[in-house]
Amino acid sequence: MIVDLPRETRAASESDLLDIDWFAVTPPPALSIPIESQAMCYFFRNYVCEDSRFSKGFFDYLPSIFGSNGAVGSALTDAVVSLGMVGLSNTKNASEIMIHANERYNLALRATNSALRDEEDAKADQTLITVMLLGLYETNTCTSPRSMRSWTQHISGAVQLLHLRGKEQLQTRIGHQLFVQLRSQVIINCMQRRARVPDDVAEWTLSAMAYETPEELISSTLSSIVIKFCNLRASMESFHDFRHSARIISAAFTIDAELADWAARCPAQYIYSTVTMQSRSESVFSDYYHTYDTIWIAWTWNSYRSIRILLNETLLQQLTHLSQYPLDYPEPYDEYSSLPYETQILCCKSLLVQLTQDICASVPFYLGYHSQQDGVESMQAPPVAAGGNLLLWPLFTAACTNVVSEMMRLWVVGRLEKIAEDMGIRQATALAHLLRIRKDPPGRNVIDLASTEEVSDEW
Repeated sequence: MIVDLPRETRAASESDLLDIDWFAVTPPPALSIPIESQAMCYFFRNYVCEDSRFSKGFFDYLPSIFGSNGAVGSALTDAVVSLGMVGLSNTKNASEIMIHANERYNLALRATNSALRDEEDAKADQTLITVMLLGLYETNTCTSPRSMRSWTQHISGAVQLLHLRGKEQLQTRIGHQLFVQLRSQVIINCMQRRARVPDDVAEWTLSAMAYETPEELISSTLSSIVIKFCNLRASMESFHDFRHSARIISAAFTIDAELADWAARCPAQYIYSTVTMQSRSESVFSDYYHTYDTIWIAWTWNSYRSIRILLNETLLQQLTHLSQYPLDYPEPYDEYSSLPYETQILCCKSLLVQLTQDICASVPFYLGYHSQQDGVESMQAPPVAAGGNLLLWPLFTAACTNVVSEMMRLWVVGRLEKIAEDMGIRQATALAHLLRIRKDPPGRNVIDLASTEEVSDEW
């Protein structure tokens, strides 16, 4: 039985929790320590991540905040505890813990709304971190289309805080980290909604390069290219907007060439290895999988692959239309226009197949799979929830590709369901459900897809 603490008792106990080294904690049996302590431990192990596969944690700046002499706000503490409780509830199938998680989430939400009424509090690092954690809560508890829309609202709120904080936030280490972390969420959200990336985000991405390490610069360079495609996509009314096919194809080929050049220029530490399987395993889609130096490098590659998939699907649609109505577009659109349409379409399809296979080949590394020389399967390291969160959208993008086989689609569904079961990320269940009920590509707007009549209010 979980005994809820009075608010006063809980607040007092939490002040003591902040001094604990959560990486050193080995939780005793569940009833011997408070659920709040277990939740804090779960969150730090899964999202701050002392893991050899992570060069840095998902929220690796939190220990410095919780370990500093400054006060940690109740909103941030409640947000962290609520996420830890969600993980415990989902992985242990303990619905009673979810009740406590919802309570802590609502407390964090109310405290955040209160902070937003004061400009200085609204500009504080802790406020922006809390808003991002509230968005992550929606991802990990996603049980209905409303959860996806709530995530969008949290991301929109975080963007408003970015504007309020101004460009000077990039000059502090934690301010830069927060910007980079939020930028990836903003791009994903804009891509799903077919919306332009806010101009400030695009401009600050270029400005931030002056403060970045070589590894960070690689990520920002990729992000600046991705923003170009996101804005091109936003200029189209729909996936089947053929009003300006020649212009769209020309712009898309230019962006695709930039992406190919980015991949060719990646430094040595970004080179990944290919492991050939000696026997088949349900953990591996094909007869090989990739290993990377860190999960962040794997995530960077999967971001690249996901965007090239979306880009080449756009090219495929536009080229197919142009091949059927060539007289409507007499002007050449770029140096590729001298090639037969069939050749260009075949090149797009071949690249799409390779990109989807490469995303699938990254999954075993994310999930800690390791195949030994004697063919025996083992777990290289227990998977952490942060890795599952980073894998959701690349997997979903790969499975939605219109050249994907039914076998690959079902394998991706199985991996998403495993992420949901082992890591407690409920949005993985939602995405798996969407893939099961849609036999045709969903048009790349998951927010609209989640609102269709085929999807009930509870997944």
